[in-house]
Amino acid sequence: MRIYLLKAIKYRSIIPILLSLSFITISCDREEDNLIPQPTETSTMITGYIKTPDGTPLANIPVSFDYKVQGLLASTVIHKAKGKTDKSGFYQIFFETNEKPGIGLQSRYTFSVDLSVLPADKYIIAKKIDFGIPVDNYEKWSGSTIPCNFSIPLKKLVTVRVVNDGTPVKEGKYAVKNMFPYYTDGEIFFDDQNFWDPGTWRIFESVDIPENGSTSVTIPFAVGVENAVRVVYHGNTEYGYPNGIPASGGKVIKMTEGFRDEIELNYQTPDLDNRWDDF
Repeated sequence: MRIYLLKAIKYRSIIPILLSLSFITISCDREEDNLIPQPTETSTMITGYIKTPDGTPLANIPVSFDYKVQGLLASTVIHKAKGKTDKSGFYQIFFETNEKPGIGLQSRYTFSVDLSVLPADKYIIAKKIDFGIPVDNYEKWSGSTIPCNFSIPLKKLVTVRVVNDGTPVKEGKYAVKNMFPYYTDGEIFFDDQNFWDPGTWRIFESVDIPENGSTSVTIPFAVGVENAVRVVYHGNTEYGYPNGIPASGGKVIKMTEGFRDEIELNYQTPDLDNRWDDF
């Protein structure tokens, strides 16, 4: 019996090592192409324009559609469609949505618009945007054309002054939040970075609220569209509110290139029972 126990203990100690070795040898993040040369009757097509709010086309913006599977030890990305906007800002990609749900720990489609090719000092969104789409949508999409248009504004840095007239400051983190639309029309997807309200982009700039007085921060505004700005409360070490709870009145400003004013916001104690923006 003692020999058996010693062997069992020795065997158990080897298991983690074997699992680690199997992870090293088996796990492999894999990518492959599954592109079709032209659409068929069962193909899904995503099409639209990417422009600035004043109608200036944004050319050579990469767009893609992938099927992603996350397994226990590895992930797989199957590229199903790739394309770019032309000189008029128009794009069109097509693919077959024939994957079945339930493969791997997690599987989904991802529609991506890679705005990282834009200069970050000029455009307010200059990063890749991924839109996660459940695999069980594939039957609904088969043979359909999905419009999806984007309006990507230029960026303007604006000073926002936060004033507190002596209102007690609730302990926690605060930020000035700016929101603006970046969809124009078409199918609404949920992007991975801003899932609270599809079609709306959010920017947060941290701010320390004074006990009595004012402080200023600089935050990007989107040119040519309405920007909704206010102070928000992100919570404390015990509770967090990623989207922020209103901690000032809000202002909606149609931003222009020639805007030179300073925006003033007045701090108010956040109401935990009123967690949503009212504009």
